[in-house]
Amino acid sequence: MNKKLGILIVLLLSLVSTSVFLTNKNTSTEINTPINGVEEIKGEETQVCSILEESAKEQLLNLPSLREWYVKSPYVENNYINIQLELPKESVSVKYSLNDSQNEALFEDGKWKINIPIDNLESGEYKLLVDCTICENKLSKSFSFKVSNPVYVTWTIDWEGFDVKEQYLQEMVKISEQYDIPMTHFFNPYIYIYLSSNRATYLTNWVKNRTEDSIGLHLHMYDSLVKASGVKVNNNPAWGSPMGNGHDTPNSNYSYEDFKEIILWSINQFEKNGIERPTMYRAGGWFIDEENINVLNDLDFQIESSGRTYYIHGRNLLEGPWNLSTTTQPYQMNSRNQNTSNNPNINIWEYPNNGGDSWAYTSEQLVSNFKSNYDRGIQNVDTVVTFLSHPHWFDKEGPKIQEVLKYVYTYSYNNDKGPVIFLTLDKVYEYNVKL
Repeated sequence: MNKKLGILIVLLLSLVSTSVFLTNKNTSTEINTPINGVEEIKGEETQVCSILEESAKEQLLNLPSLREWYVKSPYVENNYINIQLELPKESVSVKYSLNDSQNEALFEDGKWKINIPIDNLESGEYKLLVDCTICENKLSKSFSFKVSNPVYVTWTIDWEGFDVKEQYLQEMVKISEQYDIPMTHFFNPYIYIYLSSNRATYLTNWVKNRTEDSIGLHLHMYDSLVKASGVKVNNNPAWGSPMGNGHDTPNSNYSYEDFKEIILWSINQFEKNGIERPTMYRAGGWFIDEENINVLNDLDFQIESSGRTYYIHGRNLLEGPWNLSTTTQPYQMNSRNQNTSNNPNINIWEYPNNGGDSWAYTSEQLVSNFKSNYDRGIQNVDTVVTFLSHPHWFDKEGPKIQEVLKYVYTYSYNNDKGPVIFLTLDKVYEYNVKL
């Protein structure tokens, strides 16, 4: 019985072995036998194409949305459109069209890359179409966006040389942080005469510690300041300010040599108190003439920012020296005519108060001035709008500038709503003039 079982087992194992051999032989034959005249390798290509196509579909679907607004400015970081697809070079082609311009993507480091520098584009509306061809199948994704020249908005602060309530300083910081707008301080060295040493140091450090802000020079011709500079006081004419004591005396009352001494004294006060030598200037009451401006030019100031519309000022109805418009843009100055942008012959530039000041204007008037310079849509030229506030009367001026900046912010680049970029005057100058 055991002998018959052994023989049966041997026979069964033999049959299983033969079956396995035949199965392997048939599989090998199927791989190498043409099906409908096409070898199975073509089927593998079809499978590869299908896999690549699915990957391309997923990557195109998951490409991040572009911004609605792009602005041509060196103060915008990573200012380019960057699209990448992780697909091989074999069996794949990636092209893109930008409006009517046809381009091929770059294959590099195992990726297809599309890189479009915004600064190379004209201002306008764009449609970007990305075409990805897998084997013979085309997949596409489109984007729309706007490119604009910048609208730079500057918020400048005129320090009169008096003390400022801590509450007002805090409110200024709050507004600055709320709208991400730095301040351009036109700082007044009169504090080193008028205030106690401790308080003057505190206000100086407050401004210096505002690292995103910038500092220029603002002067009223106070009697004690003029005397400290070694110049004889000349208060005739004056526009008639209740504060008196030279606060209402125009800069233009002083000759080239006298004004130079006053400016040099002021620069020395800055440097003694750890403030860098100023390159920006604004005159008290906006009263400055060509003779004064030539002093600033000769002392290497870069920006003068007293320019404004025609005005008659104070109870004495003193006529101002300016006759600009609310849309006047920064211009290089003429040594004989401060109101013209023709025939510039000195290095100093005028950055006018074309937005207006929150002391004399209502919030509606300030918004109207902004609209005169920019009223929505794509901007084809660089534009600068400068607003002015005083920290000393911020209980009245703060609510006004708050309303204005709230409106302006609706066109902010940071908010992807428009081309407005908040900046300090010196940085606008560096871009418009130096670069």
